[in-house]
Amino acid sequence: MRPARLDLAMSSAMRAPVIETSNAIPDPNGSGPPPRRRFGFARRLLGPVLSPLANYARRYLQASVEHELHEARNHLNVLSAELHAVHARLDQTHALLHEALKQNDSTARALSAHLSRLEPPLARIEMRGDRLGDDLARLPGLFGPRFDELEIKQRPLIAYDDESMAIRMRDGYVLAPRALPTFVTMLANATSKGLEPGTGDVLRRLVQPGMTVADVGANIGLLTLLLAWATGPSGKVIAFEPEAIPRSNLEKMKHLNGLSWVEVRDQAVGEKPGRLTFHVSDIIGHSSLYALPEAEEARTVEVEVVRLDDVAPAKRMDVVKIDVEGAELDVLAGMRGLIAKNPDLAIVAEFGPEHLKRVGQTPAQWFKAFTDEGFKAYIIDEATSAAAPTSAKAVAKVVSANIAFVRAGGDAERRLLQR
Repeated sequence: MRPARLDLAMSSAMRAPVIETSNAIPDPNGSGPPPRRRFGFARRLLGPVLSPLANYARRYLQASVEHELHEARNHLNVLSAELHAVHARLDQTHALLHEALKQNDSTARALSAHLSRLEPPLARIEMRGDRLGDDLARLPGLFGPRFDELEIKQRPLIAYDDESMAIRMRDGYVLAPRALPTFVTMLANATSKGLEPGTGDVLRRLVQPGMTVADVGANIGLLTLLLAWATGPSGKVIAFEPEAIPRSNLEKMKHLNGLSWVEVRDQAVGEKPGRLTFHVSDIIGHSSLYALPEAEEARTVEVEVVRLDDVAPAKRMDVVKIDVEGAELDVLAGMRGLIAKNPDLAIVAEFGPEHLKRVGQTPAQWFKAFTDEGFKAYIIDEATSAAAPTSAKAVAKVVSANIAFVRAGGDAERRLLQR
C-alpha cells in the first residue's frame, strides 16, 4: 500500500504541464496560426529521474525522504510557473509573427525585438532546469542508502541458539551473547555500521581486496566482518580473541556469513611468545592482559600469547586493527619485523588514557612509540568518518578514540584521506 502523501507528491511532479511552442514558421498561404509542436524540455528533464524515485516511493516512506520530495516538488512548481509564463509570451510571439506576414516591416522589427527579449529568460530557465535535473538525478543515490539502512534495521533479532542472538548489520549478521541483554540492545540500537561507524568507514578505505589483515582483540567480530568483506575471498583476515565467550560468537559469525578466509585464533598478541594471565571483565570488550579495576575484574585465565611477527603469513601484513585495553605497545613491540618489511602498513589502534594510566604509560609515551616506527597519527571522527592529524597534546582531554597510523606520503595515507 502506497502512502497517500507521497503519492500526491509524485503525481504532482509527474503531472508537470506539457508546454507547447511555436517555433515552426507559419505557412504564408494559411489563414490562421500554424500547428504547434510540443515543448519537450520538461519531458526530457523529468522523465529519466522521476521513474526511479517513484519506484523507491512505492516501497518505503521515511521522514527525510518525504522532505526531499517536498522540496523537489516546490522547485518543480516554480519551474512550471516560469514555463507557463514563457508559454504565454510564446503565444504572443506566435500571434505577432502571424500578423507580420500580413502587414509591414515595422511589425517584423517589433517581432524581432520581442524575440530578442525572450532569449535571456529562456536561457535562465533552461539553466535552472539543468540544475534541477542534476539535483533530481542525485536523489535516488541519496535515498538508496537511507532505504537500505531502514530495511536492515527493521529486521528482527534472531534467537540463533541458546547462547546467541543474531543481529543484522550492514555487512552481514553478528552474534552477541544472550546473557548480556544490554550489549544486545546496544547493537540493535546502533546504526547498521555498528558501534564504531567512523572507524568502520576508515577501515573500508584502508583495506583492499586481496590484502592480509589482522584483527587483534576481535571480540565478537563486529569489525572482523567488515574486514572480511573488504579483503574478499582473495585476502586473509586473522582474528585474535583469547576470551571464550566473545570468541565463540566470533566463530559462529564466521560460519554464519560464510567467511572461509577468516582465521580465528584462541590467542592474545603481545611482545613475547609464551603464556600469561588474562584478566576477564564482566563488561564485554574490557578484558586485558593487564590487571583491571577491582570493580570490573571477574576472573583470570591463562592464555597463549603470540607475536604478530611470528604468525603473519609470508611476513606480509597490510592493515592491523588493535583493541587490547592498554596493551597496544606490547602488540607494537611484537610486530617490528612486519613494520620493517611492509612499508605501507597501516595500523588502527584504540587510544584510552584511562587504560594507559592503569598500565603505567602516558599518552606522550604511547604516541612516541608509534612515531618512532615512522608512523603519522590521525584521529578518527566516529560521526563523520574523517581522519585528522593528531598528537598526544591534541588528544589530552579525549576519553577514548581510535587512531589511524600510516606512513606519510604512502598509499595507505592516500586511502585514509580519500572521502
